[in-house]
Amino acid sequence: MSTRTLQRKLADVDLAYSDLLDTVRFERSSSLLRDTDTKIIDVSFASGYSDPAHFSRAFRRISGVSPRQFREQSRLRKK
Repeated sequence: MSTRTLQRKLADVDLAYSDLLDTVRFERSSSLLRDTDTKIIDVSFASGYSDPAHFSRAFRRISGVSPRQFREQSRLRKK
């Protein structure tokens, strides 16, 4: 299926491709930050970002905190 076809099908259910992509990337990155000691730069690449700065901005926009703060808060909750 082409990207454009997927975009049309998502639009049919009132969902934007970019929103779906953001959600999938956020779920992947938050899982890696919460459950592993992977470096944040490597988390950004593993989550589909080619620029770690863009990853940090996107993560903060969605979660309200930086990736580092998210990791620290997640670790405090585990204790």
